[in-house]
Amino acid sequence: MRNWGGDFVEYFVINDTVYSRGDLGLWIIERPAMPTAERIVQNIEVDGREGTLTIFKGWKDSDLTMKVALFGADIQSRYRSLQPQIRDAQTLYRSDDSGVYYKIKSVEIGPLYIKLSPLGEFSINFTCAPFKYQRNVATVTRSTSGSLVNPGTVHSRPKITVFGTGTRTLTINNRLIILNLLSPHLILDSELMVCYFGNTAQNHLMTGDFPVFEVGANSITLGTGITQIEIEPRWRYL
Repeated sequence: MRNWGGDFVEYFVINDTVYSRGDLGLWIIERPAMPTAERIVQNIEVDGREGTLTIFKGWKDSDLTMKVALFGADIQSRYRSLQPQIRDAQTLYRSDDSGVYYKIKSVEIGPLYIKLSPLGEFSINFTCAPFKYQRNVATVTRSTSGSLVNPGTVHSRPKITVFGTGTRTLTINNRLIILNLLSPHLILDSELMVCYFGNTAQNHLMTGDFPVFEVGANSITLGTGITQIEIEPRWRYL
């Protein structure tokens, strides 16, 4: 089914700044499938066992394919010139689902097919991280203990900036993280699994696992000497 920017996906946006229609002159001609996160599962036959031994190993990357068209003059030249902007994509959101965005891992641009003299078509395949991320989530600042609700459908791996001095304890969901705060603050990035200050990794100043926010309510306890934390929640969806 052709969709020349009508009822379905009118456009997509790369890196929050590059609009597929307004900036690149691309029209989406077929509604793309909505990818969903898929588990990586290994099933092992074990003698004497009823059924297989099932091991959950992680999540697969997802693919988002856009079939697009260019209209007008100099189609071949425009096709070449827009490729660097598309290949530089780090994030993408769709106009029909603008509440979430995809993290882009790689981009493949298909060959250009000239259908008529003013019309050329090609496909763009975005390989994305397994989950969709909620857009426009405000940073959460806490100076006291409490709870934080994850509204997503899967656990999140936040970035947390911890302010204080000395050897202090941050507890999330009853899991202790001991921090040696020699600098004004330390940043815990659970996606990168790095504890750092400035541009320098400081994993040796952290003891414990990187924090995770489960779906629903999560308890947060600021130990004595921690004056404040700032949380980038990174809410995610399957």
